[in-house]
Amino acid sequence: MGLATRSAMLLSLLFGLLFAILMALGLYFGISTGAVLLLAMLIVLAQYALGPLLLDHIFNIQWVDPASVDPELARFIQNTCQRLGIRPPRFGLIDDGNPNAFTYGHYRGNARLVITRGILDLLDPDERKAVVGHELGHIRNRDFMVMTLATAVPIALYVLARSALWGSSGRGRGAGYLALVAFVSYLVYIVSHYLALLLSRTREYYADEVSAQLTRNPNALSSALIKIAYGLARAPPRAEDWDRDTRGMIRHDGARGLGIFDPAVARSLALTASGAGASLTPGAVEDAMYWDLWNPWGRFYELASTHPLPAKRIRRLGELAQRMGIAPRYRFDRAPPESYWDEFLIDLVIALLPLLLPVVVLGALFVLPSTAGFLSLPVLPGLLLISAGLGVLVKTLITYPRGFKEWQVRGLVRQIKVSSVRAIPARLRGKIIGRGVPGLFWSEDLVLQDDTGFIVLDYHQPWALLNFLFGVHRAREFVGKDAEATGWYRRGPAPRLELYQLKTDDLSAKCWTYHSKLLLGALLFGLGALWYWVTAVLLG
Repeated sequence: MGLATRSAMLLSLLFGLLFAILMALGLYFGISTGAVLLLAMLIVLAQYALGPLLLDHIFNIQWVDPASVDPELARFIQNTCQRLGIRPPRFGLIDDGNPNAFTYGHYRGNARLVITRGILDLLDPDERKAVVGHELGHIRNRDFMVMTLATAVPIALYVLARSALWGSSGRGRGAGYLALVAFVSYLVYIVSHYLALLLSRTREYYADEVSAQLTRNPNALSSALIKIAYGLARAPPRAEDWDRDTRGMIRHDGARGLGIFDPAVARSLALTASGAGASLTPGAVEDAMYWDLWNPWGRFYELASTHPLPAKRIRRLGELAQRMGIAPRYRFDRAPPESYWDEFLIDLVIALLPLLLPVVVLGALFVLPSTAGFLSLPVLPGLLLISAGLGVLVKTLITYPRGFKEWQVRGLVRQIKVSSVRAIPARLRGKIIGRGVPGLFWSEDLVLQDDTGFIVLDYHQPWALLNFLFGVHRAREFVGKDAEATGWYRRGPAPRLELYQLKTDDLSAKCWTYHSKLLLGALLFGLGALWYWVTAVLLG
């Protein structure tokens, strides 16, 4: 089944779900089918018209002539666009060392292609062409147009669900109908969200294939993905590569570069770290990728990701190379040394512990009649709070282990038994080379690079407002400085270090999520104990 057929089927299903919910609301309010269709079209058109314009203003994109950045890359873009029969896209860059690339626009004729300085600094010429070829594949396949339409459906369904729920209050006999519509709308919203993500992952594979066909070198995109997705990269070998001119732009091969990346909107490469040096052997690279293939969490995280797991993409690129008569650079022929499902199930229990313990208390009330006195209704809220607080405390102590040890990026990304629940306490030393989302002025996350690679530093406070304020007012002060980052290494779709503390010679920042979770658990436990004691005394 081709890309066009798959996309048409998924889009038809998405808009069919949206139309069904609109019809249900239309029947209740007496709105005609034509009006329902018009409303659906207006929702989609608004999303389509405003999306690219918002990106233009949110990110610090500098539009330049690609020849002023990399003449060889500019020739590749010009020649490739002629081959594909498309207009050369507008070319944008931003000054950030975190490598990234993406495309967006309203249609092929006004497409934008944006890369970061990290792409220029950390990829060789063939790898740059492979990444840009991937982005040109998105333009040829009209991916940004298709995904704008696809993502409009979950947004519309969520708004409809909230509106129906709000409208169900005070509606008399019709309230039940609206509440049912709200419930069904929310379920359909969840389904449509995952369908849109599936469509996005499918189109990423096809963009990879376009890049391989354009360059006749699938291995170049494989090595670029290794550098970008796993953080297995070294800094440029010459110190002068980092020198800046009077306008604050990077000199690289006689050109200046800027860059940008938005993982939520740009359907491009999932870029979180900088590239691999020549000393990095294929075996060491494959060690980093086996987490994607062996750890069950990988399959779980992929369901909620816009991109396939990098190892799956690289494996598919290897298959494309073999069909072209080229030896693949990376092979995945090793069998897992053990099963990792036991760790996955344990992690799952730990993640759900604050909910599981109250469920156990309620189960004991109904299953064990002998506990009826101990679990009487007046004291039950207290016991539920105690169990929830105990669950939060135990989960926090397990998911935030102490004993921080010195690590390097390459050593961390090779670990298999790690997840968002099962963390490794680590201390890294290196240089802050950019923000987690290059060009986004409120991006609070940072990127640290050491001698072996680089990794996203996840700045995570208990309140989102504190993250925003740090991103706006302080994050830029850390960029370009040598730093010591202490935190918990976790693995999701990409490696990251959840920050506990970040220090430079003159700056420091601390995250209080660990302490706030302990405090929350203690408060719940204390309130539950107080409730239980007061009700027990009152009941005699």
